[in-house]
Amino acid sequence: MEDVLRRLGNVESDVSELKTQVGSILATIPHLATKADVLDVKRDVADLRAEMAAGLGSVRAEMAAQYGSLRADMAVRETAFIKWIIGTVLTTAGLVFTIAKFVH
Repeated sequence: MEDVLRRLGNVESDVSELKTQVGSILATIPHLATKADVLDVKRDVADLRAEMAAGLGSVRAEMAAQYGSLRADMAVRETAFIKWIIGTVLTTAGLVFTIAKFVH
């Protein structure tokens, strides 16, 4: 009989512990997300991804336009630089020949 009472005491303590755990679970349940909440978040994320993709497309187009403009600018500057080098070489050659003429 004593064994049965000891076992019954163990069952009562286990039930008491389970009641405490169930109480904490029940207190947490109202704060958990529902399937509808998760679907709303998924929809919002999908909308943000679409907006970002559209924005990225316009940024890429703008960068491509700027890149083309930059290449044209570089070509103009390269041409001007080559002309400046040729003019400098010709002027230097003229000065060298003039100095050589007066020296000899």
